[in-house]
Amino acid sequence: MSGEEKQDGSLREYYVGVDLGGTKMLAALVASDGSIIAQEEIPTLAKQGADSVLDRLGSLIEGLLAASPGGRGIVRGIGVATAGTLDTAKGVVTYASNLGWRDVAVASVLSDRFACAVRLENDATAAAAGEWLAGAGEGSPDCLFVTISTGIGGGIISGGRLIAGTNHNAGELGHITIDGNGMLCPCGNVGCLELYASGTAIGRRGAEHVRRAAEGASSHGALARLAGGDPDRVDARLVAAAAAEGDADASGILREAGRALGIGLVSIFHLLNPQVVVLGGGASHIGEPLLAPMREIIEERCLPSIRSQVRFVASALGSSAGAVGAALLMTRNDN
Repeated sequence: MSGEEKQDGSLREYYVGVDLGGTKMLAALVASDGSIIAQEEIPTLAKQGADSVLDRLGSLIEGLLAASPGGRGIVRGIGVATAGTLDTAKGVVTYASNLGWRDVAVASVLSDRFACAVRLENDATAAAAGEWLAGAGEGSPDCLFVTISTGIGGGIISGGRLIAGTNHNAGELGHITIDGNGMLCPCGNVGCLELYASGTAIGRRGAEHVRRAAEGASSHGALARLAGGDPDRVDARLVAAAAAEGDADASGILREAGRALGIGLVSIFHLLNPQVVVLGGGASHIGEPLLAPMREIIEERCLPSIRSQVRFVASALGSSAGAVGAALLMTRNDN
């Protein structure tokens, strides 16, 4: 691939990080120190099929390279962060429900197009790597990344090593059981953490309240008003907005979600003894109405020798964490 020369006559080299989701995909050119040279996000349009998505992703990467400072250079490696079940050795997405994919050879398609190494990584693991190598967890040898969003996921750094697991699916924090007699999860387990503490769970509880209010079975507070009486309009952000207006029911929903999150984290802390916990994902932005009850449970139930070492920090990279992490993992594994 042709590229513009640097002052010493060598071609500029780039690493590309991709966060491939069911709704949108983000691609970034990332320097070896984790700084983002350029990035762009476009809709995934997953219903158009895998071939179309990968072709558009290739065009997105080419556009970034062409528009980057210094002109087009050599792609040294591409890291792709995505959800689902992965065969990382072969670079294949074996199953991804959010994309509707089965056995899609992502790595070979992109490596043929860009003539470089391509690495697949679990999206939460990649985000953890981004925060650890260039974000809020930088410098910590024992770091836990927790994303609270549609579901709950995470990534683990222990002893200065990224813990990926046998097939790179370690960190499924959302499927830790916190209620052995609880709700059935789509994963097949019961009582999974994300059924009680994710953004989806908060929205579901809020919708149930609005539905009961419409039927006259509960009070008509700020949540029902903000939803216009329509349960389908309720999500975690609406519940948070109602709580900010003093809605007791909305505040109670957030408190219960925060307590559930704390219960799950206590077990994780006892297993991993982390130094830094990075909180990311849209629902984490709810802030104290969710996080204060989480901390209360941790204070009550976690062994003092473990909880005293934990420092909570907010994600520094935000929605770019997965792409940055995927790219930086290529700088460490690009041979």
